[in-house]
Amino acid sequence: MTRTGEVVERKGEAAIVVFDRPTACGECKGCFGDVCTRVELTVDAEVGDIIDVEMPDRSILSASAMAYLIPLALLLTGLLGGTALHGPLALPLDVNLFAAIAGFLLLAVGLAIVRIIDRSLRLKRQWQPRVLRVYKKEH
Repeated sequence: MTRTGEVVERKGEAAIVVFDRPTACGECKGCFGDVCTRVELTVDAEVGDIIDVEMPDRSILSASAMAYLIPLALLLTGLLGGTALHGPLALPLDVNLFAAIAGFLLLAVGLAIVRIIDRSLRLKRQWQPRVLRVYKKEH
């Protein structure tokens, strides 16, 4: 996936780039959203320059699947497990309340797992955005 954005800040060998979200994307924001993204520069780009940035499609699909499926799977596991464990534990809580608590606790664990995975993947080169082309700002 190739996106075009504007360099808004330089930080050493990296740039902060702002991308506009295409209207076809809805609210997904999987393709950089309309947020600032840090991009390692292998080319000469300055503040105000427009750059084309590529993020491998496979990485975006994997990240999207991970971000949605891990928390969802753990939420459902918590709901079903909470319902199943309520009887044997003989808790004074309502079964639905106990299942909801278990579901939300495991949802929080799932979100923490996604955050940890995200931090480790950001360090790998194949998950990094890559600058394809620089359009110099006219002075």
